[in-house]
Amino acid sequence: MNWNEILFWLLKSGLFFFILITACAYYTLAERRVAGFIQDRKGPNRAGIFGLLQPLADGIKFLTKEEVFPLNVNRVMYLIAPGISMTCAIMAWSVVPLGGQIPLPGFLQNATGLQFLDLQVANPDTGILFLFAISSLAVYGIIIAGWASNNKYSLLGGIRATAQMISYELPLSMSVASIVIITGSLKLTDISASQAGLWNIFKLPGFIAFFLFVVAMFAETNRLPFDLAEAESELVVGFHTEYGAFKFALFFIAEYMNMITMSCVVTLLFFGGYQVPFGILDGHVLQPLFGLFFFLGKVLFFTFLFLWVRWTLPRFRYDQLMSLGWKKLIPWAILNIVIASIYIQF
Repeated sequence: MNWNEILFWLLKSGLFFFILITACAYYTLAERRVAGFIQDRKGPNRAGIFGLLQPLADGIKFLTKEEVFPLNVNRVMYLIAPGISMTCAIMAWSVVPLGGQIPLPGFLQNATGLQFLDLQVANPDTGILFLFAISSLAVYGIIIAGWASNNKYSLLGGIRATAQMISYELPLSMSVASIVIITGSLKLTDISASQAGLWNIFKLPGFIAFFLFVVAMFAETNRLPFDLAEAESELVVGFHTEYGAFKFALFFIAEYMNMITMSCVVTLLFFGGYQVPFGILDGHVLQPLFGLFFFLGKVLFFTFLFLWVRWTLPRFRYDQLMSLGWKKLIPWAILNIVIASIYIQF
């Protein structure tokens, strides 16, 4: 790579990071407005027109709050924990493709030596494997936060979250394994391209894997009905009880980043990703642009699903959570891998 290519890649990475941060900011606003609608109230509507500046006001509040350290905490670990969660969330997002390749204008081709713009930061051959490997490291941020805070509620919340994430990574990974078997690739772009004729959700192994993935997805992101790590009636707010100001904001943003990333992944794995339905624009110069719009539309549905479920279903008991993961989802996930192996033979 020459310096122009490196500079272009850095600018693209910065743009993708800005898009992700902005999406997270307005996702919080969307959640509060949806909560208001379900609870028969308006939600935040004072900062700017229709409350559109509320995320900016929240960001300024987090940045200007006083930094407070509890007594007798391990300061190094206490400060590292939010950074681990945030870093893992950003790195997982880096391999998510938002669309196909967009042709670059001539002057950019001459400057960068590239003919097309990939709508993702990186496209490794082990895309989906890299994404889940990085996501699994986020558990270290949670358990370190619980241990370093020197608080019993934080420690219990960290232990709960760790056990929950480890338990549900198994059915989540095995549901993805069945998709990898029927598509024959770990690259997210290849998995999306393989669904140009028929989405994976309409194939038997994909149909089963979808329901397994969605349930495990809620548990992996610590969202209702599986937010046992933050059960207010039992653990205050769990592993980030002792966190405030910017440190809490990092945990907060990482959670919303993970929700958006998981919404993108479920779209790519089961609903064709950025493929335009029926191949009506195949080969057309506008195909990548329309593909991006279709992709974002499907992602918005699943991001809304997170909000809808939060205000619809009650929280599971902890024994129910573990029983569902180990006794229901994992056996079905193993069976589905067998079904996928048989499926590709016919």
